Amino acid sequence: MKKAFTLAEVLITLGIIGVVAAMTMPSLVGKYRQKTVEARLEKFYSAANQAIKLSELKNGPKEYWDLCQGVAGGTMSCEDWYNKYLKDYLKTIRVEHFNDKYQNTAAWFADGSLMVIKSGFDIFFYPFAKDFDKEKFFTSDESGAYTRQDSGKKFFAFSFRPGLSDISSQLYKGKGIEPYRSLDCKKEDGNYICNTLTHEELLNNSSYGCNSTARYKSYCTALIQENGWKIPEDYPFKF
Repeated sequence: MKKAFTLAEVLITLGIIGVVAAMTMPSLVGKYRQKTVEARLEKFYSAANQAIKLSELKNGPKEYWDLCQGVAGGTMSCEDWYNKYLKDYLKTIRVEHFNDKYQNTAAWFADGSLMVIKSGFDIFFYPFAKDFDKEKFFTSDESGAYTRQDSGKKFFAFSFRPGLSDISSQLYKGKGIEPYRSLDCKKEDGNYICNTLTHEELLNNSSYGCNSTARYKSYCTALIQENGWKIPEDYPFKF
């Protein structure tokens, strides 16, 4: 007699394999996406700041660069700002200028990521360009308040303001493109005393903290940077 599997046994085995695959696939995809986010964030941070250093050779110290319109002192569009300061120094495969509430410039990279320069001094990085939707770049919640619910999940907030003198910009003074974060400043005897936000404050701040209820979630980038560009174990969002 020849030994063989019955059709029922084969179908049962395939069913078991299918169930195991269905259970493990989301985890594998999530881990791949997380590793890609980490690698592309670090790569973008390095490449963007290297581009700024190269641009300084022609355009002078970044502390004296103009800002695209939207903040005090801004006298050029984001399109002109990109063309003057970054176009020749940052390798991109496509650039698009668009408006929502403000002027913006989107630039695509060869690795599948994307950067958006928003009017003013904020820069948003999408590890996966397919997550970018210019029609939904400016969003509001049910009350009509401005919000960025996908921050820390689909995109990450950076800021470029090396020459601004206001208290909120002191952390960026003389620096290039840095993860968005603020200082905890209190006025004592007529002077401001400022401290860097702690890990817990980056997580729990009610407006900018990296948590599900915060309106902007801008501090998520800083949380990842302070962990060596690795997603920390207490990071609140899954990929």
